[in-house]
Amino acid sequence: MPEPLTYPGVYVEEAVSLSLSVRSGATAVPVIVAGQSASPKSENAKDPFAEAQRVESWTEFERLNGVFDEAASKNLLAVSVRTYFENGGGPCFIVRKANLAAQVPGLIDATLIVAAGEDIKGNLAQLVGKGKLRFAILDAAKTEPNTKTNNKLDDNLLTSPYAAAYYPYLSAPWTTMLIPPSAAVAGVYCTVDRERGVWKAPANVPLQGGLKPCSVVTDAEQGSFTSGPIAVNMIRDFPGTGTLVWGARTLAADDDNWRYIPVRRLFDAVERDVRLAANRVMYEPNAAPTWERVRGAIDNYLHELWRSGGLMGETPKEAYFVHVGLDKTMTRDDITQGKMIVRIGLSPVRPAEFIVLEFTQDVMPG
Repeated sequence: MPEPLTYPGVYVEEAVSLSLSVRSGATAVPVIVAGQSASPKSENAKDPFAEAQRVESWTEFERLNGVFDEAASKNLLAVSVRTYFENGGGPCFIVRKANLAAQVPGLIDATLIVAAGEDIKGNLAQLVGKGKLRFAILDAAKTEPNTKTNNKLDDNLLTSPYAAAYYPYLSAPWTTMLIPPSAAVAGVYCTVDRERGVWKAPANVPLQGGLKPCSVVTDAEQGSFTSGPIAVNMIRDFPGTGTLVWGARTLAADDDNWRYIPVRRLFDAVERDVRLAANRVMYEPNAAPTWERVRGAIDNYLHELWRSGGLMGETPKEAYFVHVGLDKTMTRDDITQGKMIVRIGLSPVRPAEFIVLEFTQDVMPG
């Protein structure tokens, strides 16, 4: 409140002007899909997942779904959620498959869709895609343990830069079920995002919880599923290193721009953060002072992203650009219509997927 005026003179009051900053939000908050076979604590109990349910920890899941006993070890949802938390998963949502289209759009924080053994091919277009800012983690075809990898791993998959698939199913000493890999891999996404950043490929990371691939994948077999149009990422057991997530490709392997998971997810994360910050200048004057505040806030955000290793380039100018202004990104007609157009360019880092070592033997003349 201003101080009361007690004597004649000129008084100056300082007002706080609009400030704008772009902050990095959560990048790995999954929706884990639950089939109708996932049962509540007892037959007469209310289904705890009739509505989308946010779950913070494994302990909270047990409180909702029941203690993990022998019966739960044969329940697809319970087994999937356990592998998710054992591999570093954080807060997540659990949504029935039948409710995905109705409930997921209202989950503002959700950034991942995890199939958890369910076939969600028919829901994919509703859940992920341009502007939806979500990425799907799917399971490739289920095969029997110790069988040779077949050529039909992509039967339940569609070409999409907004999704990735993993093979094979997993085994663990605490269940007789074959475990879909997507939930465990979602835990890896959470761990890598938290410890390194969304721009780091969620690969070359060991799985926890005694998980082993139920089938052995050879180099030749993986090679046949690395190229497009649909690539499948493998989970492999290597001597001395354990069970590793061994691949980081989207289901659009032929698309040079969106071939890699971290590139697609980085752009989604930047769009999400910038969009949220830009809401603060809604209905501000569409003029140069507002444009400069927006440009400066985004520039600071991207500069920090570059310093953290999320963008390529030896200098900020090589890593990104932010353009906004009359005759730069907008015409006078755009301004008249209330449009403020900001153009952002990023130079993302891509994973070193193929390490080529060249050895040369120098032969001394005899």
